[in-house]
Amino acid sequence: MRRSRDALLRACEQIVSTVDIPDPFDVTAFVAGVAAVRGRPIELVPLAASRGTPCGLLAATDRADYVFYRTDTSPLHQEHILLHEMGHLVCGHTGSGELSEAIAAALLPNLSAALVRRVLGRTVYARRQEQEAELVASLIMHRVRRRVPGTPVSGELARLRSAFGSGAGR
Repeated sequence: MRRSRDALLRACEQIVSTVDIPDPFDVTAFVAGVAAVRGRPIELVPLAASRGTPCGLLAATDRADYVFYRTDTSPLHQEHILLHEMGHLVCGHTGSGELSEAIAAALLPNLSAALVRRVLGRTVYARRQEQEAELVASLIMHRVRRRVPGTPVSGELARLRSAFGSGAGR
């Protein structure tokens, strides 16, 4: 078990080392860079919160990649959601899968789940792929946060800022 975690970490570190991360970091610029490397557009689609709506979702179609993300959360969490979905792309997780009824209904409640499935095509990943995408997102965020010069803030205010994604320029 420990070996497989170490192998996963090494593999994800290798992937992140090959990804161009803008400095200073801007998630929109990062997405545009991944789109340029992939040679296809990536469209960011905000999702309103409703019961059963996932935090994020990637739908790769013939024309473009669509990244859906929740808007009812902190800026830091939104950034992590976007990086997780981008992690799927940089790891090459664009194979086929099955779109669940709950996700189809949450994304486009006025359309039938069958139509949404036919248009979006796929969304379900194996557990290993979810772990890879999550680790890639975390490693990118770690690299980005190390570069950001911080103003020392102590005590409760620092913990609140960290928890709610508050920071300069937000």
